[in-house]
Amino acid sequence: MMFPVKSSVTDRDMIRNLIFDLDNTVYPMTSRMCMGVGGRIAEYARRFYKLAPSEAPAIRTQALKIYGTTLEWLKAGGFTDVEDYFSFVHPASEIEELDKAPELARLLDSIDMPKIILTNAPGEHAEHVLEFLEVRDRFHETICDIRMNDFKGKPQKESYLNALRLLGGNTDDTLFLDDYPVYVEGYAALGGTSVLVGSEELSEKADSYPGKIYRIKDIYELPALIEKLNSE
Repeated sequence: MMFPVKSSVTDRDMIRNLIFDLDNTVYPMTSRMCMGVGGRIAEYARRFYKLAPSEAPAIRTQALKIYGTTLEWLKAGGFTDVEDYFSFVHPASEIEELDKAPELARLLDSIDMPKIILTNAPGEHAEHVLEFLEVRDRFHETICDIRMNDFKGKPQKESYLNALRLLGGNTDDTLFLDDYPVYVEGYAALGGTSVLVGSEELSEKADSYPGKIYRIKDIYELPALIEKLNSE
């Protein structure tokens, strides 16, 4: 089911490019990898800040509202060993948490337009996931990852602009998909059309952005949404 959260932008170009988040978007939130990655991120932060297991989730949730990513939260506390963090969160064994998705390639092939991955994860993680899912060649040769974005990433403005630059698109003709409301709202704040994948709740500010925000259950609803947007 799709519905617009905001619809004040008019005379928009047709959608010609797509920016995809990776984790919990290209593969579903029900994946064991979703739980594995999220659990390892939370555990790393808990150990760094010496938090009790019972208090860590609520503290991290509040921190993400301020810093955008767990990595930025860690760095605010004096953390410097980024590669150790990546190694802990994305061990080689993580690929065992992912299931094949034979229908994914067919879906991506049915949408004939340039596509790129914009992720707050390191590029090697994205490469492993896309290769495992057998869809690496459906996306731009460059992964727009956290390193390319100076370890800041979404929802920082430059992360979206870097992905747009690689695609040769702009906020009028490029659709952005993500499962995390803050990142979807970040693109809408630039005037772009965003798609929130899944059931997370948007903030109270969602109606105030110059761009539109749509919702879909999963990316398999994307073709119908694109058809709707390009027929308006």
